[in-house]
Amino acid sequence: MSQLSVDQAADALGVSHVQVGRLIDAGELDAKRFGRSWAIDSDSLHRYRVLRPRRGRPLSERAAWQRVLEAEPPADIDEAIDLARFVRRRSRNERVRILPALDARIDDDPRVRHGGAHAAIRHGASIGRPEQRDVYISALDADAFRSDYRANPNADHPNVVVRVVDELIAGDDQFLPPIVAVLDLLDAADTRAASEALRAVR
Repeated sequence: MSQLSVDQAADALGVSHVQVGRLIDAGELDAKRFGRSWAIDSDSLHRYRVLRPRRGRPLSERAAWQRVLEAEPPADIDEAIDLARFVRRRSRNERVRILPALDARIDDDPRVRHGGAHAAIRHGASIGRPEQRDVYISALDADAFRSDYRANPNADHPNVVVRVVDELIAGDDQFLPPIVAVLDLLDAADTRAASEALRAVR
């Protein structure tokens, strides 16, 4: 995982240092603090570029979920990318590493709703074994989840994206709808897997 300074990130995005700080605070860029300096994950900068928002205020979390669940399925990957940009603040994301020995426990954890590649596969997408999990969890359960799985936000190779939301989607199914899987894959800048998952939406 290569890292960039704030200067390098600002130059790459064509924004000010202050804006880079705002993107870090909002969770749009992954960064680690070393003393008074930040080291920004270059992969997160790439992901941000793919879904870089257009002008205008992003939707609130509640409005974003309403849009996701009520929208017509995107006709193609470009429409899906537009939707992903529009609803990018549907969760507060943390990339963490959990011990591989604890990974299987997540499958049956009632606090969790699965998104990303795991949900895409569950809904019939033909994509390879995912390198990371996308899990949605209520803000009320987030601290206990991090503790139970010894989630390490400073690890070099995160394997779980913890997507914290104010309120989980109701229902018995632990796997979120296919459109959520598409959006999560686009958040990871995996347009190939997202395109395959999109077939399960239509």
